Amino acid sequence: MLCLFFVFMITCEDCNAKCCRYVAVDMDEPDCLDDWDQIKWLLMHENVRVYLDNDGDWIVEFITKCKNLGKDNRCKIYDRRPDLCRDHNMSECVMNGEGEVEVLLFETPEQVDEYLKKKGLDKSLPKVSPDDD
Repeated sequence: MLCLFFVFMITCEDCNAKCCRYVAVDMDEPDCLDDWDQIKWLLMHENVRVYLDNDGDWIVEFITKCKNLGKDNRCKIYDRRPDLCRDHNMSECVMNGEGEVEVLLFETPEQVDEYLKKKGLDKSLPKVSPDDD
């Protein structure tokens, strides 16, 4: 018996160009209460999320659309786009089942407080990082 599987890759137009609608920046893993306080401060700003991805990286994400993204979800400067965009491969896109996925997501300061309390970290973590000594 012959079985055929067709794999359909989602294109930029199909996913609303998700990767062109945010800026993600690596951050150090929080290891003290001051670090968690900084995360809460970040989350007090509009369109900001902080998450731990499936690779163990901590990320601060600013949800903001690229000013070169057209209404058709295509790049208006495609031939002159930055290398970061040029190197992005659709086969590595989260929408196609690849890339980094959030395993721990914070969108509000209250979520941080709840997490710290649930894990007992609000009482066990030092105020400042041991590395700052």
